[in-house]
Amino acid sequence: RLGSGDFAARAKQDGFDEVTELATAFNLMADELVARTNRLQVSDSARRQLLADVSHELMTPVTTIRGYLETLAMTELQLDPPTRERYLGVVEQETRRMEHIVGDLLDLARLEGGGSVLRREFVDIGALFGRVAARHDRELTERDIDLSLRVDPAARVIGDPDRLEQALQNLAANALRHTPEDRKSTRLNSSH
Repeated sequence: RLGSGDFAARAKQDGFDEVTELATAFNLMADELVARTNRLQVSDSARRQLLADVSHELMTPVTTIRGYLETLAMTELQLDPPTRERYLGVVEQETRRMEHIVGDLLDLARLEGGGSVLRREFVDIGALFGRVAARHDRELTERDIDLSLRVDPAARVIGDPDRLEQALQNLAANALRHTPEDRKSTRLNSSH
């Protein structure tokens, strides 16, 4: 029964002879098989969730890059040099962000099950919030949404700058995605 997939099947453990010892060993093996199967199912579920998360992570920079490149390619738009440079800067930042995401996937493949090492350094919160806001400049303009930044100049954070930016970027992208048309104000606030 166990061989055909009935993981509840167990051998009878009656008596004190060699057959009972064999049944006990078989039942321990069956219990371990069930435990391993459950761990594999949990691992498979985690891998699927990771794939969904990575897909979501990659969509934001891909969409941002496409939008800015489409704007830059519009010959009828007369973009002044500072605006053009800012747009190209956002494209470069988003490209680097995608490289980090792919790097994270490679790290995960190398460190599977062992965790990852986070960098610990002082993070310039003002610059971090500024980069996140700049990424969404085009969408904010198109949707006529005001984004206000309030960054406490005394705020000090020690952490992994890439991970913090990734988390803040996700929050900002989700906030914009879910900002209703009748509410045109979004706030990034370092005190929260």
